[in-house]
Amino acid sequence: MSIEKIKFGDQVFDLVAAGVNLGESGGTITFQKGSASFDAIETLLKAGGSITQIGLSGETDWKRSDLVYAGRLTKQTDYAIGLEDDGITDVKTDVMIAYFRTPDLTEVVAAQAAEIKALTATVDTLVLSSLEG
Repeated sequence: MSIEKIKFGDQVFDLVAAGVNLGESGGTITFQKGSASFDAIETLLKAGGSITQIGLSGETDWKRSDLVYAGRLTKQTDYAIGLEDDGITDVKTDVMIAYFRTPDLTEVVAAQAAEIKALTATVDTLVLSSLEG
């Protein structure tokens, strides 16, 4: 059974059918937990980075870097993800529902301040090395 995937940073998880419910300002992504622990998944989501959906072909369907983890992660047990070969019995697994949102203004300013600080340090290093040379 081919399954679409969702990638948070470098970690890939199997999506459930219709598992992506994102709008312009955020939403939810429901994915199969797999062998990862709740804490490991939450740590991964808190680290931020991009969210990438990988289609059935293995190619990237879309990628978003404008969303941040909203601090809410829920686990749902016995979530039906399909049917057994008999066509009647549900295949069930544990899934995670992660909530995302767009960053607020203070988070945007803090990220830009960190980038400016890093750029200033780079410029200082370049100026210093040119003076020594």
